[in-house]
Amino acid sequence: MKDRPGMAMLRDSVARIEQRYQKNCATLYLKTGLADVDEALKGGLRRGVVHEFLGEGYDRRLCARPTRFIAQILAHATGPVIWVMPQGAGLVLAGLRQAGLSAERLLCIEAEPSRLAGTIEDVLRSKGVTAVVADLAEPLSLTASRRLSLAAEATGVTGFLLHRHEHFVPPSSCWTRWRIGAAPSDPLCIGRRTLLSFPETVSLVLLRCRGGDSLSWRIGTDHVSPSSLPLAAALAHDTLAKETSAWRSGRAVGAVRA
Repeated sequence: MKDRPGMAMLRDSVARIEQRYQKNCATLYLKTGLADVDEALKGGLRRGVVHEFLGEGYDRRLCARPTRFIAQILAHATGPVIWVMPQGAGLVLAGLRQAGLSAERLLCIEAEPSRLAGTIEDVLRSKGVTAVVADLAEPLSLTASRRLSLAAEATGVTGFLLHRHEHFVPPSSCWTRWRIGAAPSDPLCIGRRTLLSFPETVSLVLLRCRGGDSLSWRIGTDHVSPSSLPLAAALAHDTLAKETSAWRSGRAVGAVRA
């Protein structure tokens, strides 16, 4: 008795999923360079999906710290990176190089606002690309985010969406959603006098992860290598929420101007 067409398609889908998860970790994940973060994510940021990033406080529109974090992740990988941005936006290559991402791997594409989502989808469907980074001046609809997720899954290209705006970000089909901003550093005090403050720290919050928990970390930026961020102690969600109002923004490095 022959299989029904639906059963044959189901078997093919299961076979493709099994082949995907039998691949090694380097094929499945992009390393963040932070051991504790990679361990919590079971290997790093998943490839072939779309990830969202938001800034915090004054960095909500500039997105300097999220941009730097993405650049450092891609610095650990190989292959071409396509950066999609609205017309008139500029890319600060010096900041990206400082984060470890070579300008020789970058191809920048400008698109009209009305065609931005379609351009991102087209690039995600292009084989041979490691990642697509997109600057968003407006949030995407749920339907648009689903189309991007399907495109990334079809080719294995990883998408990074930078929400460079102050609008409410609605639910989406993206695999993860992150919020990155400045956190206050602790001053060194002797008696009643404050002698100095330690280098700025950064809050790294995983707001949502498909099939996983929300997590948060506090990261020191007094790093030696331009492509590494030493991880400090992880913060509990309640503690992090209490400190949110006290966070302050620092100097923007490696930002993409919108």
